[in-house]
Amino acid sequence: MEDNIFQTSASFISAEMQEILNHQIVVMANWKWLALAAATLFVLFMNKFVRVLLYKIKKSINLPEERTFFSYFLQQNIERGLSWILAALMGMALVENLELPPNLEKYLLVILKVTLGLHVVRLAYFAADASGLLIDHLAKKRQTQIGDQLAPLATKMLKTLVIIIGSLVILQNFGVNVSAILAGLGLGGVALAFAAQDTVANFFGTVTILLDSPFRVGDHVKIQDVEGVVEEVGFRSTRIRSLTNTLVTLPNSTVAKEKVDNITERRGVCRFRHILGFTYSATPEQIDQFSEQLRYHLKQDPRVQQDRVAVQFHELADSSQNILVNFHFVVQPDESEALILQKYLLDIVKLSQASKLDFAFPTRTLIMESAKLSL
Repeated sequence: MEDNIFQTSASFISAEMQEILNHQIVVMANWKWLALAAATLFVLFMNKFVRVLLYKIKKSINLPEERTFFSYFLQQNIERGLSWILAALMGMALVENLELPPNLEKYLLVILKVTLGLHVVRLAYFAADASGLLIDHLAKKRQTQIGDQLAPLATKMLKTLVIIIGSLVILQNFGVNVSAILAGLGLGGVALAFAAQDTVANFFGTVTILLDSPFRVGDHVKIQDVEGVVEEVGFRSTRIRSLTNTLVTLPNSTVAKEKVDNITERRGVCRFRHILGFTYSATPEQIDQFSEQLRYHLKQDPRVQQDRVAVQFHELADSSQNILVNFHFVVQPDESEALILQKYLLDIVKLSQASKLDFAFPTRTLIMESAKLSL
């Protein structure tokens, strides 16, 4: 019946052409191959047409100034995914109505379903990205430390969830028993929990860091022997750009239980603390004069916090008379702390030379006494 379709509905076609169209070369009649080719071209044409149409519609939409999920979502290349989804649905409808051989129809439907699944996952991925951008925008708007660190983490979690669910859906389209896979994962959950103890500890370390907020991305911190700028707080680890420009990765479980020295929280106020050791040849008058001059010099410096200046005799050490110099000074964002420290050290050296004081270094004096021997 299918092979004689042109005889009943297309009498204007010559008998020779009908014979050619009804002739079967591979799997099915030639007219079905032509119909399949025409359907393919139609689907590709509609894909391109819908993509261009959606692009023009997207460009014509006037987005509000206030950032929303919809505005971030439209910034993505969604028209490509939507056009392929529509094309896949049209292709599935055409394939089912062409009455193709069962095996060929099965393979074509699998291809179309996979195409549909991939582009649905792609749109869901764009939606997760848009959600992350919205969370980041709201966090910056409210200026919360938790939000600044939670935004990239939430985005990663959403994208990971989309990829996992999308992969399971695509596997199901290939005929894989997803339920059996999930059941197997459930049975192996206990073993996985033991094997992933460190991962679980790192995850709870991440939660602790986000809730406690000892630092945020961009802060200058010192953790254990690592000092640098925090670049990222991830699922498992925190990445710090060290002072030698290397990228150090610390597990979040370690970061959560270690002492965190947040240098950024100094808010531009730095401490100068040195013990100056002078030789024992220095007189009390010289030491007192030097202390008064240094104290006066620091009082004249507008950087120095005047209520926290200490210059005082500190200790009689083995090889030196020690003076404690302790004060706090302000460093502007565009200034170098190291250069300011250098200036204070040079000032101390100049004042000590003016007071004719010599810096001490470890020495030992050997005293030998000669005794008269009597016979």
